[in-house]
Amino acid sequence: MLKVIADQPSIKKYAREFVRKLRPFVDEQVKVKLGHQGASTPAKVSWSKKLGIWTFAHVAKEIRYWNAFGIGKPKTGALLPITSEINFPWSGIDRKTGAAFAQDAWGSVFVIHRGKIGGGKKGVGKSFFEHNYRGVWSLMEDGNCITQVAVIGILNSPRLAWQTANFVKKIEMLKSAATVNSSQTEIDFPDVTFRLDLVGCLPEVAEPDIGAQCDHDFVVNTLAAHLRRWKLKPGNDGSHELFLLEPSKSRKSHIFEILTDAQGKNVLAAAAKLLLQAKNDPDNPLPVLILPEEKMLAHAQLLPQINVNVAGFRLEDDRVIFHDLDKIRLDQKP
Repeated sequence: MLKVIADQPSIKKYAREFVRKLRPFVDEQVKVKLGHQGASTPAKVSWSKKLGIWTFAHVAKEIRYWNAFGIGKPKTGALLPITSEINFPWSGIDRKTGAAFAQDAWGSVFVIHRGKIGGGKKGVGKSFFEHNYRGVWSLMEDGNCITQVAVIGILNSPRLAWQTANFVKKIEMLKSAATVNSSQTEIDFPDVTFRLDLVGCLPEVAEPDIGAQCDHDFVVNTLAAHLRRWKLKPGNDGSHELFLLEPSKSRKSHIFEILTDAQGKNVLAAAAKLLLQAKNDPDNPLPVLILPEEKMLAHAQLLPQINVNVAGFRLEDDRVIFHDLDKIRLDQKP
C-alpha cells in the first residue's frame, strides 16, 4: 500500500523534480491567458510537440505547487482553457488539492491524483472520475484514513513525462465524453479509432504491481502507433484494449492483451481472457499476448500450443522495443 508524503521539505523537492522531468520535452514557450473570460491569468506556457500537451508550473508560496496542462499547440495571446491540473499541497495532507506524492514500502515515490478534475462542466467531478477513469489504481494510507487514488507515474522514471501526458489526454477525453454523453462501448467499424481513454483498468480492490502498471498505457499507446506505421488498422473498445481489423474489411483479425506486470496469475488471466474473447467472437480473431521480454521466454512455447500467440517488448528509457511481431503475421489471419 502507498503512503502519502506530508512533510514540506520532501514535497518541495519532489514538486521541483516533477517539473524538471517535463522540461527536456519543451519546444517553445508561448504567452497566453489561462482560465476563462473574466477570470484569466497572463502566463507563459511550455509547448511540447512530442507529448502533444502544453504545461504551466507556478509556485503559490505557502499554498500549493500549481501545474496546469492542456491539449494542442496554443496560439500567442489566446485564452486557454485548462484541461487538468496536477497540484501538490505546500505541506501536510490537503485532500482538497488534486494531486500528491506517495511512497511504497520500498521507497519508490509516485505521483498520484485524488480525482478532483473539475472543469466547470455539469457532472464532471470526483465521482465521475472514479466511475470512468481507466488507469492505475491503488489504495493509499492518507493520514488517518485509506483512500483509493489514481497513480499517474513514478517520479524517477524516464517515462514520467509520457505518463503525465497520457493522464492529461485521458482527462480531456473523459470531459468530452461527459459533454456529449457518448457510449464508450460501441463500435462503428467504418470510423474505428484508437482511444487512449479506453486503455487501463477501472478501480479494483486488488492492488497491482504499481511500478510496472504505470508503464502500461505508454506501452499500449506505442504499440498502436507502431501498428499504424505498418499501415494496419488498430482500434479498441470497452472490451478490448487493442485489436486489428482485416485489410479492407470490418472484421477483427487480431485481439491483444498487453501486460507490463507479468506475474504468473496475470499471464494466466490474460491468456484465458483472450481465449474466451476469441471463442465468443463471430470474427474468430487471432489472440496475441504481449509480455515483457524477460517474461516472454517462460511462456513462448506453452501458450502457442493453446493458440495464444506471444510477442515481447522491452523498455529503453522513453522507447518501447517490440520483438517477434512480424512472426505473428499481423497483415493477415493464418
